[in-house]
Amino acid sequence: MLIIKGYELTRNAPLTTLKRKFSSKATSSITKGELQMTTRRKFVSGCLAASLTPSFAFAAANDNASDFDMKQYVKELNELVSIDSKSGHVEGANKIADILEKRFKSIGWTVTTRDCAGRGKALIATNTPNQDHYDVVLSVHSDTVQPVGNAQKYPLTIKDNIAHGAGVADDKSSLNAVWWICKKIPPEALKKLNIAVIVNPGEESGSPASRAFMDEQAKKTDIALVYEPGRPGNGFVRSRKGSMFLTINFYGRPAHAGNNPQDGRNAIEAMAKAIPEIKAIASEYKDVTLNADVVKGGTTPNTIAEDATVVFDFRFFNDQTRDAVLDKIEALCKRGFAPDVTSELKYVAKSSALSHTEKSQKLIELVDQASKDLNQPAPKWMDVGGASDGNRFSGGGAAVACAMGVVGGDLHNPEKEWSDLSTVKPRIELGRKVLELIAKNKAN
Repeated sequence: MLIIKGYELTRNAPLTTLKRKFSSKATSSITKGELQMTTRRKFVSGCLAASLTPSFAFAAANDNASDFDMKQYVKELNELVSIDSKSGHVEGANKIADILEKRFKSIGWTVTTRDCAGRGKALIATNTPNQDHYDVVLSVHSDTVQPVGNAQKYPLTIKDNIAHGAGVADDKSSLNAVWWICKKIPPEALKKLNIAVIVNPGEESGSPASRAFMDEQAKKTDIALVYEPGRPGNGFVRSRKGSMFLTINFYGRPAHAGNNPQDGRNAIEAMAKAIPEIKAIASEYKDVTLNADVVKGGTTPNTIAEDATVVFDFRFFNDQTRDAVLDKIEALCKRGFAPDVTSELKYVAKSSALSHTEKSQKLIELVDQASKDLNQPAPKWMDVGGASDGNRFSGGGAAVACAMGVVGGDLHNPEKEWSDLSTVKPRIELGRKVLELIAKNKAN
């Protein structure tokens, strides 16, 4: 267990001296960290359990607000990072939901959970009870792509304000930041807005249950602030491509490859003809991609293949284009790609793009204004290819601003994924200021 207790700050210009107190109750497996000081930065190696051995070093510059305590933030972040929560690892998702439920109840919020079959508990925390409509949602997810065991293999470490660890950027640092935003929301916003924090346990891989849950919440939402990790260079996201997996099955006729191959109808050969024809559809539309990423088929080398399957990754920036492409693929499948070989298109559900709409543009301008009011750098708004829960809120009609979270990078790489803790406090302040401005606009 990582211990991050017993720090004491004394401020004597020009240096800030950071003193470390070690508990007399510390076990023999915990060692004292080394204390180093520079003119503006102090590096601290935390007390460690021998089995984890993470090290911590962060600048005290972020620890100067009465309502923000970096040491407490890091302690709570470590609590989340130390839990394996790969999509589908129900135990981990439930542990995180239980932690968050306790936190939000401690500040008087109403908390409900929803079982998303195969993904664990989703959580809804609201500032007022019995909400059937949300003025603003702070959306975040508890799952990661990291395999079970990586929380122990890649524990939280911090050096020069950069945190590493399994899922630290995507999305646990932002998950923790959302909690800190809600601990001290401006009174006017708390009074005038129905605010909900929605935690999805199945964002990374999705499931019928988690998709249905998020779609249900999206329909209740006017504005969604999506706390995916912020992009380096003060990047925020205004639009994301929609993403769908399209499965096309081909059904031929088996026959012995040596004795009577003429009686067979080769499903693999039909699939081979279909792939380039389907991919060509993408070239008819701007910013559409269709990539054949999984193929399988046949039974034995001496049998004409009776069946085959290809799975396409389909990406698009608006739902009208999505529908047009799907119609064309459906028509090709009905026509067929080889004599006596049938084909069918299947997908779980239509996914929406996170579109840059007029409503979203007004929200973007409000985020810009909040940044200006706080003397923060102007946001750089981006259009990106990867999907998020922002797509689901956009599909439900909400105005969406995405990548509102703590800045991070090298996502999904267990050895390199990082979160920039120097952006924690600015992003917390920005979230609160945005809520304040939304409340003022509502009043007007």
